[in-house]
Amino acid sequence: MSQYGRQGRTLYADALNTATDIVAETGQMPQMAELADKLDVPENSLCGIFGSEQQLLVAIAENAMMLLHDQCVRTIVKVNDQDPVAQFQALSDAYIEWAYNHPREFRIIGSMPAEDFQHNDKLMRYEQSIHELMLRLLMRAKSMGKLSQDENLPLLIAAAHSFAYGLVSKMLLGDLARWAPEHDELTAARAAMHMFTSRVLCIQSA
Repeated sequence: MSQYGRQGRTLYADALNTATDIVAETGQMPQMAELADKLDVPENSLCGIFGSEQQLLVAIAENAMMLLHDQCVRTIVKVNDQDPVAQFQALSDAYIEWAYNHPREFRIIGSMPAEDFQHNDKLMRYEQSIHELMLRLLMRAKSMGKLSQDENLPLLIAAAHSFAYGLVSKMLLGDLARWAPEHDELTAARAAMHMFTSRVLCIQSA
């Protein structure tokens, strides 16, 4: 049955989901004609929403970052707001769980050229809001004596992100738990990230 009469919002969501599947499976952005055929809609109906394959890719990336942002918010509110260390660790859990639950989106964001990412205001706002929260939490931890006073906080954030990205990449390959056979992939990733925050970030006991 043709879906040409569906509401534009539904077509937008279906197009994002289908295009994300195709990118995850093939590593390539689908052409509008291919995507229209998959969705059983005229090609011009998709072009009217996205304009081009590049705009479609940006929409996929924006959706991925929105999912990450939502995961961070839902995770951090469950943690004691007076404990910045626990909140920082909750953010790392959120990142790992987002990637575990949305591996397609994780891979798409990871493969997106930095220049394309940085030139998109919405993507940068999502990323900066998370980075700013991480910085505020580390500043609070430092003021409470739970972090070395001479730590370079922006560099720590960059290191934490790089470590988490590599950790998640191995998790999604199914190549992490074999190094920690007492854990499954997800719990191994969480445990390793908590070890990072408690040792590499030099978080001290209260």
